[in-house]
Amino acid sequence: MSTTLFKVTRSHTAPDTLGRAVDWRTLGNCSTAPNDDLWFPEATDKATARAAITVCLSCPVLLLCRQAAADEERGDGKQSRYGIRGGLTPVQRWVADSHTQAGKGKGGRRLAPCGTNAAYDRHVRSGEQPCDPCRRAHNERNVQVRAEARHRQAAAACGTRGGYQKHRRNGEAACTPCRQANADADRRLRNTGTTTERSAA
Repeated sequence: MSTTLFKVTRSHTAPDTLGRAVDWRTLGNCSTAPNDDLWFPEATDKATARAAITVCLSCPVLLLCRQAAADEERGDGKQSRYGIRGGLTPVQRWVADSHTQAGKGKGGRRLAPCGTNAAYDRHVRSGEQPCDPCRRAHNERNVQVRAEARHRQAAAACGTRGGYQKHRRNGEAACTPCRQANADADRRLRNTGTTTERSAA
């Protein structure tokens, strides 16, 4: 009885039956834009830069583009950066790069990243158009500040003529401090012609 030996080989390559991965760059709005010059405006051409940024902000691969620009330009100077990438100008990308002096605050501290209210303020101080994440952060901060002001105003309203009027608008019985404040204001109005309390001179 003869024994036949079979040589077993294993291939480490899969058959080429799958489609190639799609490069994210082909999905960008800039890949189908008719005008390539839009992405490379002159430094003084703010209108073209704004138009390019507007196209970028609706791009499905905006964050991938921004990250690729950050990786490729890490540590480069301002003059070595060109064009609108990831919805940011060369100066905005330079300022956001923590590996440059621009990306560090006083004492070498790292500056707040885009997407914060502090970064929004930095864009404005630099005369730049704030990026979309910074505008959102700024708007959220404004909403929070207004809500806190309304809360403080509501908490401090009792004991004033305004607090009395607020009770009346809400159909509530006015509290004693508000009734007293309203009576005092009425008395001042009769005596001085104004409800404003004057300080003693």
